[in-house]
Amino acid sequence: MSNNINKSVAYFIMPRSSSDWKGAEGLWITTAGWAAAGERRFGEAYVLTTDRAAKPAEVVKYPIVREGGSHRSFFKRLTKFFPQAFITLVNDILLWRTSKEDKNYEFSYPGDGKRVALVWEQHDFFPGNGYRLAKRNNAPFVIYVHAPQVWEAKKWGVKRPIWGKLLEKMESRSLRRADAVACVSSLVAEKLESMGVEKEKIVVSPMAVDPFLYLKLDTTDIEEEYNLKDKFVIGWTGSFRSFHGLERLVETFQKVHQKLEKAHLFLVGDGEELSKIKNMVKELGLENAVSFPGRMSFERMTKFVHVFDVAILSARSASDFHYSPLKLREYLKAGKATLAPNAGEVPQMFKNDVHLKLYQLDDVEGTANILLNLSKDPDERDKLGKEGRKYILENGTWDVELKKVMEKLS
Repeated sequence: MSNNINKSVAYFIMPRSSSDWKGAEGLWITTAGWAAAGERRFGEAYVLTTDRAAKPAEVVKYPIVREGGSHRSFFKRLTKFFPQAFITLVNDILLWRTSKEDKNYEFSYPGDGKRVALVWEQHDFFPGNGYRLAKRNNAPFVIYVHAPQVWEAKKWGVKRPIWGKLLEKMESRSLRRADAVACVSSLVAEKLESMGVEKEKIVVSPMAVDPFLYLKLDTTDIEEEYNLKDKFVIGWTGSFRSFHGLERLVETFQKVHQKLEKAHLFLVGDGEELSKIKNMVKELGLENAVSFPGRMSFERMTKFVHVFDVAILSARSASDFHYSPLKLREYLKAGKATLAPNAGEVPQMFKNDVHLKLYQLDDVEGTANILLNLSKDPDERDKLGKEGRKYILENGTWDVELKKVMEKLS
């Protein structure tokens, strides 16, 4: 498709409010990255939520914190009194009602009057206004899918007896009406096909980075606060979920620390398994060698990544590894020597011993040895960091992914 930068605009729709998805900030970072690439390609781009329109640079700081709490936090407190399936059902009903109320978008669209080059929407349980907006403007409509919602939630142990099948049918109907469906991995693509999405519409579009975001960050405050001088710093960022298998990471670090006292582990984030992992660290006597900085803004989290000597991507199992980790791309963009599991898309996308180091998830001893060897070889760490960063900036940016989607539409 040809672009007229002076007359084109692209819309990137998040079908919830700007204060939603707390704890899943990666969704906002992803959308901001797509929209920033859209701004560079088309000249003008906006992220539309159900309550506002914003430029990509603003969305990096979402979700917006507001007083009070959502119905989700309220029902979370009731889980001790009611079965989890009942709480899930009530949450789904309330989310459906909210989606119905919010579809009108009570604000005018910025860039109105310009040619709409693209309407992109983040896939959710209940669709947003993207399809209607695209049809009204005779524009191509793209849905971006991290994973079908019912399918992925089931993997996390969320049960939706009876109504789960109905929700999945609604998801399928929403996905099939898009002109193109971009998804993060080949495993997700296979699931989409099984849901009736035409293979010709699907484009595998892994997570990527914004090459212009947070290029220079001063990490002096972190280095001084945690007394990191002469330390060998290993780091992980994310949500404390069982999916990430952090117990194995702590076990691996224990073996490293037994042979290298100056080793220090950062586990940056928050989540339901935080207290469990903290207790494990205490039981192993590693309190002084493991830090839990907590949940923070994406910018500050990026600062922590910049103090790592080695960054690690952790997972519980190599089987059914369907997702495309944003954190892995951010580690590489930061120029960090990175360890990643030999699972899912990772070994197909990145070269072992060139862009990163692959490790076997069930080999704690072997993983510890990789880390110990890297601790002794700063030149190898530097080489890995440079090659990983070069690869990501050439092949793993949102601009690359947007180009791929536009070629699918042409």
